[in-house]
Amino acid sequence: MKKGMWGVGALALVLITGLSVFYRAQVGKKVVTASTSVNGQELPICSVQTGKKQIAYTFELSGTQIGKGQAEQMLQILQQQEIPATFFATPSWIENHRSLAIQICQQGHEIQGLGEQAVCVEQMTAKACRKELRKIRETIGTVTEEPCVFFRIPGGEYNNEVLRTIYACGSYPVAWSVDSMDWKEYEASELVRQLLQSCTIRDGEILRFHGEGENTGEMVKLLHPRLKEEGYEAVTVSQMVYKDRYRMTTDGRQIPEKSK
Repeated sequence: MKKGMWGVGALALVLITGLSVFYRAQVGKKVVTASTSVNGQELPICSVQTGKKQIAYTFELSGTQIGKGQAEQMLQILQQQEIPATFFATPSWIENHRSLAIQICQQGHEIQGLGEQAVCVEQMTAKACRKELRKIRETIGTVTEEPCVFFRIPGGEYNNEVLRTIYACGSYPVAWSVDSMDWKEYEASELVRQLLQSCTIRDGEILRFHGEGENTGEMVKLLHPRLKEEGYEAVTVSQMVYKDRYRMTTDGRQIPEKSK
């Protein structure tokens, strides 16, 4: 190889190394030793085969204004029911409700990332996704020292590029397996009846609620005692989801790989 070519090669190696370090600093380490796709289709985590009667209550908090009294009522119900919950919050919600976000963490719940409603997944590039994840991590880091490693896109719409980017950034895309439909203008008792009638609850279900739902608190208050009678224990998403050595099924269920 000519002397000039050696110089070009060395420069290229320096640039690649530098970009790699910059990328790692910006988005974090890649998720390891897990099969996150089925037949080439990347999948978000919707439920987990835990082998235990565990369920995870998740609440979405977007930029929509939520009354202080309404939030405090929800936190009181969770405390009374002994439910540790996972709140998926947008950066704008945390910025608008910083004191509530701190209160959520102080009460033993966790806050993870929720994409901004304005972001359309079909138009989101890998670059935009990395920017969104970075913003969420920085914002959540202002209210809790617990790491933000789980990310949810509003509406649960994902594509392969976005999912691969989330995994590559050291995060885990989390959707849900049971939708409470708490946005419907029904009484809480009717919502609970419909949920239990339409779903067969199994271990590792991830339940989706909205933090600003008018009947959400009352719905949780009615639902959890019934699940508790059946032996189910509420845990956070962090306590339930496998970080590595798992495979996915077509319905987004994590299955742990057996140790060899």
